[in-house]
Amino acid sequence: MSSLPLIVGYGGINAAGRSIFDFSHQRILFDSITKEKQAEVLQSLGCLMGTDSKEKILQKTLIRTIDEDFFDNHNFRSPKLPTLAGGQLPSGFNPADTYNSRQHPRGLAMTIFGLSDAVMSLGLPWEEILQKVPREKISCVSGCAVAQADKYGMGGMFQAPLADSRITSKHMAMSLGEGSADFGHAYVLGSMGSTGSYTGACATFQYNLKLGISMIQSGESLISVVGASESGIVPEIYEAFSATKGLAEDVNLIKLQEKLGEDCAHPNHRKICRPFGDNIGMSLGESAQFVVLMADNLALELGLNIHGAALSSHIHADGYKKSISGPGAGNYLTVGKAMHEINKHFGEIALSKTFFHAHGTSTPQNRESESHIISSISKAFGIQSLPVTAIKSYLGHSLAAAGGDQMISTLGSWKNNLIPGITSIPKIADNVYSENVSFLLENLEFEDGDFDFAVLNAKGFGGNNGTALVASPTKTMSLLKTKYTSEQLKKYHAENESISNQLLETKNKILQGDIKSRYIFGENVIDGLNNFEVEPNKITNKLNNEKFYLESTLPYKEFF
Repeated sequence: MSSLPLIVGYGGINAAGRSIFDFSHQRILFDSITKEKQAEVLQSLGCLMGTDSKEKILQKTLIRTIDEDFFDNHNFRSPKLPTLAGGQLPSGFNPADTYNSRQHPRGLAMTIFGLSDAVMSLGLPWEEILQKVPREKISCVSGCAVAQADKYGMGGMFQAPLADSRITSKHMAMSLGEGSADFGHAYVLGSMGSTGSYTGACATFQYNLKLGISMIQSGESLISVVGASESGIVPEIYEAFSATKGLAEDVNLIKLQEKLGEDCAHPNHRKICRPFGDNIGMSLGESAQFVVLMADNLALELGLNIHGAALSSHIHADGYKKSISGPGAGNYLTVGKAMHEINKHFGEIALSKTFFHAHGTSTPQNRESESHIISSISKAFGIQSLPVTAIKSYLGHSLAAAGGDQMISTLGSWKNNLIPGITSIPKIADNVYSENVSFLLENLEFEDGDFDFAVLNAKGFGGNNGTALVASPTKTMSLLKTKYTSEQLKKYHAENESISNQLLETKNKILQGDIKSRYIFGENVIDGLNNFEVEPNKITNKLNNEKFYLESTLPYKEFF
């Protein structure tokens, strides 16, 4: 029987703050959560931002006007751009300050911080896990879509001579697109399983999720850390998207505000991203998000929290295209397959217990094309009113990590019983297809058990479409009951009590100001040249007697 890829931990950072303990999700829903949770959100963000001013914390998080000195600090140039709107990390927070970094690109520093939180969210010391799980059975797949583009990465490598600077020995190594996974293995996890990134433009997180799911299902990995990390807040990326006419610009935002009868004295960057409403283009953001997938038997043995299950992630190209940046046909297949899986394996009722995270870029082209996909497929499956939201309205478009933002929001919804609405628009645009769809214009509160599934959709340049299917924690536990006895599950719940206690301590540390990243540099380095003993069936590290077994499965038994 194949393993179910359980989500046992998650962490990250975006414009709303830390993902661990759902702090970022609660920041998005700030006005709809309890006073107690609001206080925790403010405390968490205050520690990151170095302030206890509620007004500053709320103003300098989520999508907004980028800080004046941002480009000066992270890039070789700070040109006049058509907009300074973006989903910048909370102002005052620099992930590179949380560990002993040395000119690390921002995306890689975000990786270290976000992945550290993901490991911490497990509630079990990582070293203890390494004692129980072979390191070659722990994979990490994570990357970016547009390279490490600031001055310490590929951007700096190409621009340094033009800026009267020099190319350093680090530029090349720190430019690589899969660098997020490389840093994860080398400096946070110490793992030796599969690595790399399955890059798919704005669908990269869904692509990497597909890899992680496959490796858990096949047994290649017992643990797979899946993620993406990217900062799109780079002058050249703004200029490039502006050249494609896809970027929301201030001059057009003022016109839209005037058209809608809003205050138009200044561009309202907080509401510049307006998925499925009257809109003018996308806005860029930055995010690093990671989920820890684990084989079900291992998760139960360790007693870890079960936040849900990553059931599938479907990928299809568009076929022949007129424009490499335009929408295409492949997304009908990815969304259709996710819905078909729900219908086939869980029944028609399950379709009515599903909500949908749209790609929702806020471009006029996307609002029409994606809404038609959602509406036509919802109608075909007989869904009366599919709830649809679009998280970019709060965070901007974090490119490779955009699907990670959707995932973290989904897991947070099942914890807080709230789905964020698209509150940046007053109404749906006239050319949006809305039959059999309920576009959520307000936060939706729901009861436990109302939603068993979430569908996370992404449409990327080049015909890169990815759609993931995730099961709720409640539904996941019901699936586990078909595989495990009541006695086995009782033992799991007993083990889980200590995990919950440890996580409470961790949460208190965070609220007291702990923002240090896990960064293991130059420690416990394996020296294969001097310390490995190689045999036909295994390799042994003579220093600590750690064994790496060479047996694998070649799936061609009918030929042997």
